[in-house]
Amino acid sequence: MRQRNKAVGKFEPDSAFLQLRLWPGLRRLGKTPPPVSISVAAILWLTQGTPTVWAQPLPDLQAPPSHKLNTRRQTQALDLVRAYERMLLNDPQMHAARAARDAGRDAGNIARAALLPQASINYLRNRTSQTEYYDTTASGPQSVKDNFYGRRAGLTIEQTLFDYSAISTYRMGKTQAEYAEVQYRLQFQQEAVALIDAYLNALLARDAVVLARRQLRVYQDMLRDNERMMAQGEGTRIDILEARAQMGATQSELVGYENAQADRLGELSALLGGPVLAHELLAIDLESVLPSIPENALTALQQDALLENPEVQAARLAVRYNDQTIEREKGQFMPRVSLYAAHERIVSDTVNNRGRDYKTNTIGVQVSIPLFSGGSSYYATRQAINRRDQVRYELERINASTAATLEQHYRVFATSAGRVRTLRQNVADGDALVDAMRKSVAGGERTNTDALHAERQVYQARQALLQTYVEWFQAYAKLQFYAGRFSEDDVLLLNRQLVAQAPF
Repeated sequence: MRQRNKAVGKFEPDSAFLQLRLWPGLRRLGKTPPPVSISVAAILWLTQGTPTVWAQPLPDLQAPPSHKLNTRRQTQALDLVRAYERMLLNDPQMHAARAARDAGRDAGNIARAALLPQASINYLRNRTSQTEYYDTTASGPQSVKDNFYGRRAGLTIEQTLFDYSAISTYRMGKTQAEYAEVQYRLQFQQEAVALIDAYLNALLARDAVVLARRQLRVYQDMLRDNERMMAQGEGTRIDILEARAQMGATQSELVGYENAQADRLGELSALLGGPVLAHELLAIDLESVLPSIPENALTALQQDALLENPEVQAARLAVRYNDQTIEREKGQFMPRVSLYAAHERIVSDTVNNRGRDYKTNTIGVQVSIPLFSGGSSYYATRQAINRRDQVRYELERINASTAATLEQHYRVFATSAGRVRTLRQNVADGDALVDAMRKSVAGGERTNTDALHAERQVYQARQALLQTYVEWFQAYAKLQFYAGRFSEDDVLLLNRQLVAQAPF
């Protein structure tokens, strides 16, 4: 699954994109960014303007460049790579994922702060008004008022020497930062797979409309022929009614296909942050073949999924985080030791210190031993243990669900190549049958019903072939995702299976 076939279709943007042809050296999403990736190309695209897409079906890779330029047909189209670039720039979910990742990265720094020295400066300046009352025998009660200013300034530094809760909190912060990275990679890949699904579904809906309209024209031509033959006294009313019935059924299907096309284009437009028209989409190359996978590869894929799948990785990190939460709560029962140093200068800050100006330097060790906190530490520890058990069971569920889903997409992918070959043959046989049936009807050997049935068969075979291709491509992307192998290379590979020309 890691191997990549050579390109059979090209995405060759102009201007700055000529330097990024096929983006070599792409790495996995969410990890160390490649020197030049589709993500970087998206930013260049924003500054350079919309590139021109050159698309051609199955070019001769050995032909000289001049031949390629002569045979290339320029068309403004939205291929899968450009759609991916637009999603990176415009999808709100992608922006939210980046913001969440950046916020999570600071968790480790915040937790580390509790282990570093804590320094503070305190300054106080005050004005004191004093009234002193006294009683003398000669003059009776007397009072003396006085006002004076004072100030206090101090520097305090405290360094933790031992705090098990702070140490555990620091480990939790590092795990939380790692979790943010994995969660970002998960959301990034999920959005990429969702884009592939949305693009292929919109493409399938567009082609279903095209097929239905084509089939409707076929039935309209047959109806006109039947009416003409009826007028000449050679046909029957049954032939006309049968053709009308097929026309009505196809018209009804066409309405449903047009509604589905609008829905699928709306879903794709929401991902790309702008409207997408049906004619902008490329078409599936019905001669393309995805790289095969070795037999009995399911076990290796499932092992990769348990190690590399970002959803499984996130669940494992959640278990680790809750283990560290338990340790943090246990630290509430342990003593805390810190080194304390202070420098303070006091000038007449109180009545008792009036007229005094002195400095104080203090250094020592502070030990805090918890005795009783109303049981909060005990219950917090028990709560953390229960939550740890919860996420452990959740990890088991995700492992089982990932393995089952991976196997489903593996079966679809493994059997799609054979289904495609069969359906290609069905379409070819159906076309030959339609031609033969028309000649037989003209010769009086077959009835109009037989011709209509043959037309319906080849129409359904074309629909099934397109549907199978879409399921094949979608299964490939999801198989790579669940196995933890999905990368931008897969977007490029699927893009090479698309062509500008309609497949029928």
